[in-house]
Amino acid sequence: MSDFGKRIADALSGTTFAGGLPPAAQRFLDMRGNDAAAARIEGPVLDGLARLVVTQPDVAGFLATRPDWLERAAALTPRTLAEREATLEDDAAEIEALDLEDALDALRLRRREETALAACADLARLNPFPEISDFLSSVAETTTQFALSVAERRLPESTDREAFAVIGMGKIAGREFTYHSDLDLIFLFRGGTAEIDRASRLGQRLISTLTTMTGAGIAYEVDTRLRPSGQQGMLVASFDGYERYQTTEAATWEHLAMLRARPIAGDEEEAAERLAHVRKHVLPSAKNPWDELADLRRRVVEERAGGDDGVTAIKTGNGGLMDVDFLAGGGLLERGAEPFPDPPSVPRMLRSAAGDEAAEPLLADYHTLRRIEARVRWVTGRGVEQLPDDLDATAELVEPGLAGDALREQVREARARIHEAFRRVIGAGSIAGL
Repeated sequence: MSDFGKRIADALSGTTFAGGLPPAAQRFLDMRGNDAAAARIEGPVLDGLARLVVTQPDVAGFLATRPDWLERAAALTPRTLAEREATLEDDAAEIEALDLEDALDALRLRRREETALAACADLARLNPFPEISDFLSSVAETTTQFALSVAERRLPESTDREAFAVIGMGKIAGREFTYHSDLDLIFLFRGGTAEIDRASRLGQRLISTLTTMTGAGIAYEVDTRLRPSGQQGMLVASFDGYERYQTTEAATWEHLAMLRARPIAGDEEEAAERLAHVRKHVLPSAKNPWDELADLRRRVVEERAGGDDGVTAIKTGNGGLMDVDFLAGGGLLERGAEPFPDPPSVPRMLRSAAGDEAAEPLLADYHTLRRIEARVRWVTGRGVEQLPDDLDATAELVEPGLAGDALREQVREARARIHEAFRRVIGAGSIAGL
């Protein structure tokens, strides 16, 4: 075993991960153990890297072939992600110079490397999770911008291109992306029926650019179900049509989703103006939204969190993350917001609606659940709405030495407090009940 391998093993000694590495992690050590960068990795970064390769063999196998990534990991400090975030847009020139096939691979390799760097910093506890989430959001946002440029290359040139905007919804809009998040997107364009065909093809090719499987994997999964009229509606909507729909036809739940919307690619300026115009018309809501939101929330619990034990359904169950989502959005529907929170993250929205003092206790539990959810997603290697039965690995990543049963109790207590806050607001019929 190389000296690097011994130091990795020592970093895992006394944890639930001690006692041997998965084959892919061992391959990483075999291929990169003698690199000059390996000798410089120590302290928290060594701990973070050890946890990365032992919990995610697929990522370890990928990084075994990326010697430049190890150099970047060796240089990690608490400032690294912010410094890198400031240069992410500079990657555009390099990607735009590639042919289509190489550009698709470059988007995927870039996403995988940057996510692994963020995870290493995260598991090393170099940065609080909101900073990790902000960085992952920037990677996703710039990837979408680059993918739009690649998609435009695949369309016939037009001398009168109409504006096309990509609107991020949910986590990407609020810059609250996490591991294995989907991109929730809707597409808007300027024009009428004559421009629909080109806009539709551009939207379809953007989705293909992001989701097509290549030898480097995929960039991101894309979900477009939040578009007007949902899956039954057209993939794209005109700026005028979207504004008309939101102000005259949209249901309360669609207004709730619209609050967490932000332009992330294409004609962002006009899209932002249209969203602002819509919000001025629908905020505050003409009727108290809380009875309707309570009914909608009950349906979500019944359909997606059946049999929840107060712990497992960390997102959809009573006291889960969605309770806080609903409180933040409902508070803005009730009271409006001027200026509107930018970006529209759940914490910003809740503070705007309820005030800092009332929001902070609830947000402390929200951040706890978000961090735990992120660790579960990392360990399982996929997007999940429920905690696994065995939480020992997740608990170790949340806090060294923490047992799975203790983590389960933390979740139970946080969810109980969140649900009690939700019940108070629903009972009062106002965010003032918080």
